[in-house]
Amino acid sequence: MAAIPLTRTHRVLIGVVVAGAVIIAAIGFAGSYAAVRELAEAKGFGQFSLVFPIGIDAGICVLLALDLLL
Repeated sequence: MAAIPLTRTHRVLIGVVVAGAVIIAAIGFAGSYAAVRELAEAKGFGQFSLVFPIGIDAGICVLLALDLLL
């Protein structure tokens, strides 16, 4: 089966979709970071509460990628 060549319109639409996905991901990460950081501070994590949300989000990304791979 031969691949369909991408036109300029296809490339522009792919760029728009990728840019939109990055923006949505950034908004989601910011909201998640803020919520988890506040919860970690309330639970007494101290300075670790600043990096804890990054670990949680990274873990979600890794496990999602593992799920898709398997």
